[in-house]
Amino acid sequence: MAQILKLLQVAGSALPRVVQCNFRTSACLSELQKLSTVQVVDNSILGRSAVKRGKKAKIIHVYNSAGIGKIGDKVLLAICGEKKHGYIVGCKQKQKPNTPRFDNNNVVLVEENGTPTGTRIRVPIPSCLRGKDGEFTKILSIATKFV
Repeated sequence: MAQILKLLQVAGSALPRVVQCNFRTSACLSELQKLSTVQVVDNSILGRSAVKRGKKAKIIHVYNSAGIGKIGDKVLLAICGEKKHGYIVGCKQKQKPNTPRFDNNNVVLVEENGTPTGTRIRVPIPSCLRGKDGEFTKILSIATKFV
């Protein structure tokens, strides 16, 4: 037994050691951009099926000049193998004063003409959407809770 341990120690010293680094060198991104994951919060059939499968939607395009999504921006999503349009109604990132911060990134699916896909929104949405330009009147009408 002692001879086997000596052989293993000698053999182990000749093998290269693998060192793992478990730290990041860059800061965590706190913005919604391409390939960010979001949660669909309306009761559309496509959104419910994604939640049942445990898959989140991914942003594949943000419709603004900066390419960074904030509350109220229109995005193109990849969800369950389909492309759908949606509006961001909640962000985890640090917000301006008097704008609520959410626990996860929330999106409401809309059709190409601007009508929401679902009939209800399951989470509170920010009331600051009332003053923004865009097609939010239909989204605000199906919402039940506001923050």
